[in-house]
Amino acid sequence: TPGAKVTLRTAGGSVTADHVILAGNGYLGGLEPGYPARVMPINNFILATEPLGDRAKDVLAEPVAVADSKFVVNYWRLSDDNRLIFGGGESYGYHFPDILKTVRAPMLKIYPQLADAKITHAWGGTLAITMNRMPALLRPQANVLAASACSGHGVALSTLTGKLLAETIAGDASGFDLLASIPQPRFPGGAALRWPLLVLAMTWYGMRDRLGL
Repeated sequence: TPGAKVTLRTAGGSVTADHVILAGNGYLGGLEPGYPARVMPINNFILATEPLGDRAKDVLAEPVAVADSKFVVNYWRLSDDNRLIFGGGESYGYHFPDILKTVRAPMLKIYPQLADAKITHAWGGTLAITMNRMPALLRPQANVLAASACSGHGVALSTLTGKLLAETIAGDASGFDLLASIPQPRFPGGAALRWPLLVLAMTWYGMRDRLGL
């Protein structure tokens, strides 16, 4: 409800507040009508091997994090106990594939010597992307702020957006409004075709990755 305060209504009741922050990222759905056209949920996955011991130095000789240049990016590092933490693969919608199988395949293309390494953990989650891969900061109403879609860079950018949200509520909206002024293109296709076109495009670029193009 617009006005000096905002009321959120659910089937179980309502909450009234001075400010509301919409920060559901890939799980926001259609809660804010302006979001679905600009923010798309995707799923990404990670696995962890058993501790590699002395073999770890053949994986990464230095304590660095690595990412490749593929469209569906692979990224990895070693943990403190010398496990390989390897991320890769994507899916669309809220149904996850066999995560271990999805991520192990690109891992073995890079490190075939780890074919006998036991995978002890595999997990995934839903994040969100924008067309230009910039965070989606919107102000649907004067006292309703929305921030999400760090497009895979959330460790750094979500900390920044959290700071900007706090500053805005405290009275200084200059930083938030600056980022919110960056144009956010809409995904093409309209409400009916937007999702099928996204899946088609991501599948196409994923195929190019697999073909080495």
